[in-house]
Amino acid sequence: MENYLAENIRNARKRMGITQEQLAERLGVTLGTISKWERGASEPEIIYLTGLAEIFRVSVDALIGFSLRGGDADTEAERISNLEKYQTILEVCEEYDRALRRFPNHFSIVFGAAKSFARAGAVYKLKERLTMAIEMYRHAIELMPQNTDPEINEVLLRNEIALCYSHLEEYGRAVEEYKKNNVCGINDAGIGKILIEDQRRDREGIGYVIKAFLNGLADTVTAISAHMIYYFHMKEYGKLIRLAQWGIGYLTSIKEDPDKRAYIDKIISMEHLTLACACDLAGRKTEARENLAEAVRLARRFDADPVYTLENMAFTENIKDSSVYDDCGPTAIDGLRCTVEKLREAATEEFLREFEELAGEPL
Repeated sequence: MENYLAENIRNARKRMGITQEQLAERLGVTLGTISKWERGASEPEIIYLTGLAEIFRVSVDALIGFSLRGGDADTEAERISNLEKYQTILEVCEEYDRALRRFPNHFSIVFGAAKSFARAGAVYKLKERLTMAIEMYRHAIELMPQNTDPEINEVLLRNEIALCYSHLEEYGRAVEEYKKNNVCGINDAGIGKILIEDQRRDREGIGYVIKAFLNGLADTVTAISAHMIYYFHMKEYGKLIRLAQWGIGYLTSIKEDPDKRAYIDKIISMEHLTLACACDLAGRKTEARENLAEAVRLARRFDADPVYTLENMAFTENIKDSSVYDDCGPTAIDGLRCTVEKLREAATEEFLREFEELAGEPL
């Protein structure tokens, strides 16, 4: 019978992300002893086998008798992941239960189990599965050195832990976890929702909600702009027109009074300019001229009485005086020129000339 003990100790230690020296310190042995075990030059006594099993979170039998090589575990992780398309959540959880007995320190299996346990716990209100999910997510954090997916990081795992606490109705712990990992405000919405909906801490919660709303608005504006440029590159002008029209409607709806000035008018004017260029390229000349004229009209109205606060912006209670800015120049007309520069490669000469005439000075 092939002896996998030395290999299993070495692989399990590496999966845990600890050095030989750190393992030796935990067990109270010398670095040389660990080195001999991993080379197969000697084998640990039973007392140390028990200690190794506890550290690696495996049974002694598994440590001695099973090959823990990554390939076997990788195959198992992929197999169970594929089952998620065909089996119920509870059936997948049972598959992970069995896999964890063989490979309790393999990142993909531990992470996959955590996700499945959390999903089952949330859907079927199974507290024991949610508790297991938290344990698995914490163990996955310990195993992060094995992770090769750049989209999975410790912040993500800790936020999943917070979500599990929320499903367990342990709202204080959920907020605590979210706040510890609120990098760049990514958890503002989740924190605000729990504070208001579950803890009735309305005044504290609304501050987080407003920040989340404004960050979401900024992200949406950026995404719309990038998406429209993509459609320009792909020459999909019909989709571009539809997106620009939606963007204008969405941004206009953010104003409390559509007839009064607001900072967002500067952004809306640039959306009208993009829409005008798209209509021109699609052969819809009348719509192109109308939107071009509206873009310049809005820009000039903004520049005549600019506002760089959240005045006349909906859902921004208590922070109306907060300042806002963009990187398209100090005036709305500058913003239009910035937009035209991005569109210059696609725009027709006729469209560029019309813009120069309306804007008041050549580019």
